[in-house]
Amino acid sequence: MGKTDMQTIKYLICLFALLVVLITIFQSETNTYPSNGVINWKGQDWYLMDGKSDPGDNYWNKTGAWIDNQNRLHLTVVKDKGIWNCTTLMSQDTYLYGTFTWTVASPVYTFDKNSVVGLFTYLNDSQELDIETTRWSETEGNQLWYSVQPAKIEGNTQGYQVPLSITGTNTIYKIEWKPTYVRFTSMQENGEIIADFNYTNVSGIPQQPENVMMNLWLLAPPSDGKNIELIISDFTITNE
Repeated sequence: MGKTDMQTIKYLICLFALLVVLITIFQSETNTYPSNGVINWKGQDWYLMDGKSDPGDNYWNKTGAWIDNQNRLHLTVVKDKGIWNCTTLMSQDTYLYGTFTWTVASPVYTFDKNSVVGLFTYLNDSQELDIETTRWSETEGNQLWYSVQPAKIEGNTQGYQVPLSITGTNTIYKIEWKPTYVRFTSMQENGEIIADFNYTNVSGIPQQPENVMMNLWLLAPPSDGKNIELIISDFTITNE
């Protein structure tokens, strides 16, 4: 091999190494962060709450969500200057009926006992369809909940104890909202059902357009003192 060939090979190796570095930098810079409390994901704007309010009388962070280079949405609970800041997003659009499907990448059934993950539709506190993963600060018991608000009405809430073998990683959650029923379904990635509840009390089913909301919040400071991050890898709405 001649000197010229060796120089060419060295040049190509250096060029390849530089290309790898540039790709890595580019990928890290494709993360998307909120602008003035708004982030665009899955074809619409999502508005982030700020200030202090319910649920949980929490502090809310309008920069607490971001989108990674795989187009996955991240919600956070972060301690900043001694204050725990939670995250809530509300959709730009409202919907009357439809099927709302979330795919969650995080092991939500192993999250801190004082945390709550909410995937829901919302008009007001009495017209709301909820899927929540939480232990409600208990060390044992149900981790998955379905509710048609007001939850205090008998038959409007169902809780489920999920086997320890299911951590919640790569799980799918659906709310199928129709005029005569609401069906809540949670399943594993392979399609195996975790819990399914069909609500048929027509008088309790919301009959007005609602926003879609997602949140990660606290009942009390995390028992382990650590920040929490929720990754939602996909979300779809169908009107069939």
